[in-house]
Amino acid sequence: MPAKKYAIVSIFLIIASTFALTAFAKSSKSTCTTEAECAEKLEDANEEREEKSRLLDNLNSKISDLNKKITGLGQQLGVTTEEIIEIENEIKDLELELEKINYNIANRQAALEDKIKFRNSIIRSYSKKSPTSDLEIILGSASEVELGLTGFQSYTLDYIYSKVMSSETLKIIDFLNSEIKNFEQNKMDAENAKNELEKSKTDLLVLKNNLETQKNQKASEISEVSEEKQETEEDLASIQERIDKLSAAQKSIIDAKSGAGTESVGNYQAPEYKLPDPPFSPAFAAMSYGAYTHYNGMSQYGAKGRADGGQDYKEILKFYYKVGVKKQDDFPGKINVQGYGEIDFQKYLYGIAEMPSDWHEDALKAQAIAARTYAYKSKKPICTSQSCQVFLKSKSDNPPAKWKKAVDDTKNVILDGASTSQYSSTTGGYINNVGWDKAGGSWPGDAYEKKAKSPWFYKAWFTKTYNDNSDKCGRSSPWLSEKEMADILNAVTVFEKGNSSDRSRVSPVTTKCWGGNPYSVDKMADRADELGNKYTSISSVDTDIGTNGKTIKITFQTNSGSFSIDGDEFKTVFNLRAPGFISLRSRLYDFIKK
Repeated sequence: MPAKKYAIVSIFLIIASTFALTAFAKSSKSTCTTEAECAEKLEDANEEREEKSRLLDNLNSKISDLNKKITGLGQQLGVTTEEIIEIENEIKDLELELEKINYNIANRQAALEDKIKFRNSIIRSYSKKSPTSDLEIILGSASEVELGLTGFQSYTLDYIYSKVMSSETLKIIDFLNSEIKNFEQNKMDAENAKNELEKSKTDLLVLKNNLETQKNQKASEISEVSEEKQETEEDLASIQERIDKLSAAQKSIIDAKSGAGTESVGNYQAPEYKLPDPPFSPAFAAMSYGAYTHYNGMSQYGAKGRADGGQDYKEILKFYYKVGVKKQDDFPGKINVQGYGEIDFQKYLYGIAEMPSDWHEDALKAQAIAARTYAYKSKKPICTSQSCQVFLKSKSDNPPAKWKKAVDDTKNVILDGASTSQYSSTTGGYINNVGWDKAGGSWPGDAYEKKAKSPWFYKAWFTKTYNDNSDKCGRSSPWLSEKEMADILNAVTVFEKGNSSDRSRVSPVTTKCWGGNPYSVDKMADRADELGNKYTSISSVDTDIGTNGKTIKITFQTNSGSFSIDGDEFKTVFNLRAPGFISLRSRLYDFIKK
């Protein structure tokens, strides 16, 4: 066959193969027909995949943040309805985003079904093509002989045709495979996102249920507290009614034993208190935190503890009075002092005998400012006793150097707008409108009064007055025997359940100190038995301290089981019945049993 004819036939076959491939490719509009077109479409497909992956990644990130938020809310003690609604709205927004992505994936899936069929047909066609045998290469086929082609010429043309078809076909298959793979990955990511979002909805539902449970619990607690408050108010009214009906003698006992009135430290600091060992066992000691205080303003021992701990006088006053200090320009030159007439204001302050003069200078300055403020606001002749401020003329005439310096260094300085300038020796570590007076730790261990070694911070009282050398009514220690303690519990029964005649008999059996006509110990036990609760033994005693600085409840384990009583009521009955001058002299107390 001439070379020209051979070349024409070769070109014809190539063109024919190309047309055939093009016609084959038209069965799918998005399929490429050339290498360049395949590369372009593959790049477009990758960009589309990256865009869908980016959308899915963004969605998954939002879902992850949402789950973290739900988890965080679940760990909180309280979750508001507004926070729940915010999460629900976020879930709805994410569901819309996911719905759009799934809609796009569904459209792609419909278009992809034709592409999958097309790919499969190409693979089947490509795999069915049989190779030319050796005999055909040498002799050629009948059709090729008719064309005037030798076997070698026919093989050459067939080789060219196969190369073209193979190269283009494999590109199309690769492109379709890539697009199918990307689609499957996007579909799987979308399914994972959907599952995560469903989990978010489930977690939110659990959170909502927990919130509803919390609300119901809180409502129940509020209801219980309201009922408890009402019962407490009724109990207090009942207690007060019983107290109001006490005899004048009983009221005098309560006043004497309660630690009523106010005492300051004075010029002398007593040694730190140490509870003596009990002379018998079991033994009970009634321990009072603080005494002889109105619980207002500055604790003098607290000021000492703070000054010893490094606080200056301004910090000390700021804590106790909640205000700063200022210099007052209109101080009168003199002050009217009962029994002495008019005295120079500065000399009057030199004579204030409310705090030992050897204490820390910042405690002394705080005391000087509080005393000056009290005197400045006094609009009438000022007394010289604890009812006002203790004044000693001898001290005024010859003031100790440290105290004089504290007064001079703070000249004309007063509290800036304080509602009170009161102070007392020892409050027990809690002050009205201020709170716990402690060094950041726990009460009572870190109370400033304890750090300053106040002898009244934690004490069992059994003397007539705050003076340890005063009358003790024949007792050698503050300890109560088990029989005496049980007698007081029996007195509680009689006081609560008995009639007015019974209550009038609740007073100390030590009549040599108090007089009266009390029930004897045996008679009190019999009467308590008649009223339903007789106590003979006590194995333990526990107190509940309230956040308001009071003993709110006391509980005894007895021969009749557990017995609890309101802290104020127990203090009243205890002070009425305890023998001698044994007493609770603070609203804040507990018991020691040995």
